[in-house]
Amino acid sequence: MKVILSLIILGFLLSSNSWAVVVTGSGITKEEAINNGLREAVEMYTGALVYGVTDVENYQLQKDQIISASLGYVKNYKITKTSKIDNLILVTMDVTLSEDKITGILRDNIKLITYEDILKDYNNVEQRQDQIKKLVEMLRILYKRPVSEKYGVIYEGYEIKRIGATQVDVVLNTRVMVNPFYSRAYNEIMKNLNEGKDSLHNDVWLIGGKYRVESGRLVNNKYYISKDTNIPNIDRVDAQIYVNSTPVDSCRRYRDNLLVNFNYLELAKVFVNLPRMFMQGWNNEEMTLDGKYDNSALKKSKVIPPEGLPLKIEYRIANSKEIKDLANLKLTMRSCGDDNR
Repeated sequence: MKVILSLIILGFLLSSNSWAVVVTGSGITKEEAINNGLREAVEMYTGALVYGVTDVENYQLQKDQIISASLGYVKNYKITKTSKIDNLILVTMDVTLSEDKITGILRDNIKLITYEDILKDYNNVEQRQDQIKKLVEMLRILYKRPVSEKYGVIYEGYEIKRIGATQVDVVLNTRVMVNPFYSRAYNEIMKNLNEGKDSLHNDVWLIGGKYRVESGRLVNNKYYISKDTNIPNIDRVDAQIYVNSTPVDSCRRYRDNLLVNFNYLELAKVFVNLPRMFMQGWNNEEMTLDGKYDNSALKKSKVIPPEGLPLKIEYRIANSKEIKDLANLKLTMRSCGDDNR
């Protein structure tokens, strides 16, 4: 409650570019009266603020220190009236203080949260949240596009593998492509949504993208995305190759520019570390995972290069007449089990 009070008062005081007040100082001499009046002006400006954020035990000491340091930043003063009561001289003055410098002293001494700080944070938070909403909407639009706009397949020819009495088995030579515009847009959106975390957290999803092999090791960009964005599961696409409306390939999983192939033995090694990670989370420690396990479960996966990834597809025809049609096959990439596109 004290902090809230200080912020309200400070917001009022900082509503203009300069802070001026009329005060009356008293003293045995005129000089003493002027000094006491200036001190009164500074105390009016700083006193409530110091009280709002200072514990009672150290209140007076800290207040005195701040007022003493601030006295040097009186911009100017004008004596408007001088009078005398008994042995005291009274001096009425218009006093103008150097706000910025005194506020700097307050910040340095009591880590004061100013109205400008709050306004700046508010604007930053509002802008960031608006940006997140727009990025998530772009991601949803990207997610809803057909698989054929994300991944493509080029048909490069065929090989006859087995000729039977009633059927012929051939292998289709294909090349799987990733749409560079889709991949670029995906990674750019994820980069701007990235929380910048360097470790896993309960409120953050770890999502990958832009896979590559460096020094014989699979690495990729890692994006830490806040769970409250409720983004679609766009980092995983399950697709297969179709000829007309018939799938001719098994369902395969793609992650950005990676054709996924899990190594479950390596994945099991990761789970061995889960008890340790659980205890780290229980103790509010940073959860760590040994670097050697990074992407180890995906090490049999294949990065799709810009020129495409060669892929051989088994295909069966019923009779020799269909051999003539092999030259004109139209292959497309579709979602697994989707016969409507």
